Amino acid sequence: MKKKILIILVLMVSLVGLTACKTNEINLSDYIIEERNNLFTAQDDLYTVTLSSGNREENYDLDGEVTTLVPFGVITLARNDRAPLANDSYTYYLKVNDESYTGFLIQSPIDNTYSVDIGNAIDSNAVVEIQITFTGYSFNQPMTCVSNDFAVDKTSALEIANEQLKEDIQNVMSDSNVKIEVVMKIMKDYSSESNSYYWYVGVISTNGDTLGILIDANTSEIIAKKA
Repeated sequence: MKKKILIILVLMVSLVGLTACKTNEINLSDYIIEERNNLFTAQDDLYTVTLSSGNREENYDLDGEVTTLVPFGVITLARNDRAPLANDSYTYYLKVNDESYTGFLIQSPIDNTYSVDIGNAIDSNAVVEIQITFTGYSFNQPMTCVSNDFAVDKTSALEIANEQLKEDIQNVMSDSNVKIEVVMKIMKDYSSESNSYYWYVGVISTNGDTLGILIDANTSEIIAKKA
């Protein structure tokens, strides 16, 4: 009888241990406040235009709470040499399948680009054309969804980030008062002509700690990690 009671107690302790481990598991997808799912590009001899699409928090506030997510589609114009764009009026006309958007690009406060959010997500299989006109120039090109060709899709990249950052995130969140938020972006290597693209997963905590990982979208190689 004593032996039977001992076995039951051991099983109960084991179950408690398993439950505790499961509770400590962290799934980064539960904390995403911005995710860029698709990336369209077009280029001529002088300029590159990108259309980055996904979902993000409607009213961003670093509080560790994921509230309402809204779709976005950001058009960005940049020079191929990454030099500053001239101070000009940049008019865009975007056609997505049978729907069109038009307006003006706005100068970025953080880099040498002009951009605008059309407020809609664009399907990866959409037929997209972009025209941007400014003084003495007209950029008029079809756009290609380069993210369709990634060997590592968004879900796989998030799984890699989840595994690579798991222990660091658990350390950050060991304080029950600390919460996290996650951003996921597609980035391009402009330092070479290799056309390399990366998934960036960044973790921001309410106490100011930041974690991040850069994953090659074609090889799944970890290019950089901040922990």
